[in-house]
Amino acid sequence: MSLKDLKSNPKYIKCRLFTENLGDALIPKKYRKQLQDYLRKASIYNVPYFKFGIMAYIVIIVSIILDIFLLSTHTFSNIGIIGKLALSVFLVPILSVILMFITVYAFKIYLDIRIQIKINEMKECFPEFLSALSLNLRIGGTLDVALENSTDKEFGPLSDEINIVVRNIHLGTNEYVAVKEFTDKYKIDTITDTFELLLISMRKGGNTANLAERIYENMKESRFLRDKIIASVTNYRIFLTVLALIIAPAMFALTYHLMDLIRRVSKEVSNIPNNVALPFHISVVKVNDVHFIIFATLCVLLISVAIAFIISVVKTGEAKHAYKQIIIYAILSLLMFQLCMFLFGLFFKLFAV
Repeated sequence: MSLKDLKSNPKYIKCRLFTENLGDALIPKKYRKQLQDYLRKASIYNVPYFKFGIMAYIVIIVSIILDIFLLSTHTFSNIGIIGKLALSVFLVPILSVILMFITVYAFKIYLDIRIQIKINEMKECFPEFLSALSLNLRIGGTLDVALENSTDKEFGPLSDEINIVVRNIHLGTNEYVAVKEFTDKYKIDTITDTFELLLISMRKGGNTANLAERIYENMKESRFLRDKIIASVTNYRIFLTVLALIIAPAMFALTYHLMDLIRRVSKEVSNIPNNVALPFHISVVKVNDVHFIIFATLCVLLISVAIAFIISVVKTGEAKHAYKQIIIYAILSLLMFQLCMFLFGLFFKLFAV
């Protein structure tokens, strides 16, 4: 059966409607408007009720699996079948609520990341948009016409938001109110301050086109200085990257194998007969390998996260943009730690150390 035939199947339609209604029922009424606004900020213009319903199914299934796993452990081994069923009546809803909260929080993090990416893209292309706006303002006409003529596909999400502002103005919303709704939605200081200056200039009868051009020139100069500062600290960033991705994982991996070597040497020395007098005494090294690997992994992870924050501050001036660096640095540092563990282990075996 093809996908088209499946979608036209009455059973599939009923199942989909039931799932959408379930997803719709999970959202409290007082949070619906807030959720819609939040989704629009992330460029999701339709509430995904069907996906919410699918997630509810997954949460229930995972809760049942966790319930079976917990009741099969040694802690509940003395409880009979009836007792386990009675516990499941309370345990499954509790696990479902916990998993639901975790899922909601994870979804919020996902939306925050999408919104932050969108904000970064708008901030990056705003100077070029402002240059186009100044040219259209010189031609003459109202602000909505200049805004509409300034939008371009290369401006990405900024064009979409400006088109929404233009549409609201055409529907009768005041220019100041329409622009205010846009700036309040994302709270980007540069865009907010720029539009406030432009609107004040238009109300006062000033030369708004010249003002927009001057703001564009200042932004271009600020971007040039920022790029120059970033370039001047490139060596510093390279050193921190090497420290997080190579030096720290290698040092912890080498420490583990040196610790193993010391343990083996101490065992050999302790096996020397008692009638042989030694000028020193070596006790057995009591370090748990699993505990050390967990400790080393956490240390490597913390070092990579801290360095990702530092590099983000140096690069962008804000630590909140560090989510990409954190994920990349954390994964690469852990992979490098495992690789160093394997290579050092191979080296010690190869040379029979």
